[in-house]
Amino acid sequence: MALTDFNDLHKAQGLEAVRTQVMAAIEAGPASNDSSPDESPLAPSDSGGAGEGDALKKALQRYALIHGETKIYDSHQQKVYKQAGMKATIGNELFNAWMKHPNRRTMTWIEVNGQQQKDASNDPLMQIIERFVYIYPTKNAWDRRRQDVVPLEALKAYMPNDYTRWMEHPRRQVIDQDNIVFDPTQQSDTETTINTFTGIPLVPDEKARDQKYRKCKGIFDLLCHLCNQDKDTIDWVVRWLAYPLQNVGAKLDTALLFHSDVHGSGKSLFFGEVMRMIYGRYAAILGQHQLESQYTDWRSRLLYAVFEEVLSRSEKHNQMGTIKHMITGQTQRIERKFVTGWEEANHMNGVFLSNEIQPFPLEPSDRRFLVVWPKGTLSKELQDKVSYELDNGGPAAFYQLLLDYPLADFTKHTKPLDTVARQRVIEFSLPNFEVFFRDWKAGDLDIPFHSCTTRDVYLFYRRWCTETGNRALTETKLITIFSSRLVKARERFKLAGVEHQAMMFVMEDPPENRTKAEHLGGCVAEFRKRAGNVEPD
Repeated sequence: MALTDFNDLHKAQGLEAVRTQVMAAIEAGPASNDSSPDESPLAPSDSGGAGEGDALKKALQRYALIHGETKIYDSHQQKVYKQAGMKATIGNELFNAWMKHPNRRTMTWIEVNGQQQKDASNDPLMQIIERFVYIYPTKNAWDRRRQDVVPLEALKAYMPNDYTRWMEHPRRQVIDQDNIVFDPTQQSDTETTINTFTGIPLVPDEKARDQKYRKCKGIFDLLCHLCNQDKDTIDWVVRWLAYPLQNVGAKLDTALLFHSDVHGSGKSLFFGEVMRMIYGRYAAILGQHQLESQYTDWRSRLLYAVFEEVLSRSEKHNQMGTIKHMITGQTQRIERKFVTGWEEANHMNGVFLSNEIQPFPLEPSDRRFLVVWPKGTLSKELQDKVSYELDNGGPAAFYQLLLDYPLADFTKHTKPLDTVARQRVIEFSLPNFEVFFRDWKAGDLDIPFHSCTTRDVYLFYRRWCTETGNRALTETKLITIFSSRLVKARERFKLAGVEHQAMMFVMEDPPENRTKAEHLGGCVAEFRKRAGNVEPD
């Protein structure tokens, strides 16, 4: 039987006979009728298992095993193949002979990548290198196309065949974690940082100025409706909305709180729909779930946020610290599932909407919120007008109105108006001891606001709690709270010529014609007389 190629030889005499002939051909060197040295090496599409004398020589010139891998680099086509693909292409016999040859080349990934084409528009690997930037020292990368942080594990799943090449490529981009910034002010160094802010998406309608803002008249009327047509409130709210658009990236020290028991007033329509169309991807409507979540990636890269009914009654006090920090904090920690957390500048300005009379507790000294109580339901006529404007250039015209609105002396530190609605929320939020002390000091209780024993004060406070339906604090807690505002000391005082000693709140100096003990005794007697049936134990 005639043996015409290595396949026949392998079937007839086995693999060792093939190896013997191949090695003999190598030692003999090229025959006189070999192809010229300039001839193209063996391509993967050439006949597999071909018995030409120079097939192994061409394979040795063309292919290289990648160091530490089972993959093979094709220097002719500048591609990487798996071993199974190479065997199927050139045949098992030739592949095995090439693998066992002492002159087979080995290359590192760096050497392989160094031979890649430098034209990123045509080379898929270079497109990957331009797209992804490794963030040191994290397990994340920055995706320039998506404008987002992605885990390396996700990147490995996205490009399983090129991930290792990207990681070891000498032209792979690396950036320090601190140099991934969200900077709407556009002040970061473009040479050393990646700014994740790409500009407010909506283009303002410059013609709206000449048209006297007719395209957004309904939108402006809606805002006036929410502010109960009060000119001072309207002016303050418009300036609050305009300032961060005229000064992109400005972080205001204040927030808006619009709450009312009137359903359908139009709060969500204006603050949720109109303003979100201006800010685009840099705006979000959020709820209680986001505020209570351990992950805070919803805060990342926000300029404007609307919080609707974010606190349940049981969480109103627990989450106030988080809300205060969101309003006044300069930076915030961003935590995302499966991604290393990072610190980001806080440029978010917030609006809180609620149908509760007390959306969350406010302290008397808190100056973070402008509080407004819309009184009326939105009319169908105005609602239809706003809906029409939303689809016909109204947001762009309103954006231009905000850009043109005079700010006067309004700054990011301007304190809000002290509205009746704000005082109502504060009053609703006051603990009973605060109400008691305020009314005592103002003279609204039966007892005088002057020196007295701490026990007398507590006994009257306990009776007051019973009459007003409040739950009384313990004596220790109440007196400790009041002693931070009044001078507390153990003093002697005289009653009906008898000297006593007790812990007292001392609020004034005695007159010149009386001793301190006599003065304090007179104060105690007056307090007990005014208190009625209050008697010390």
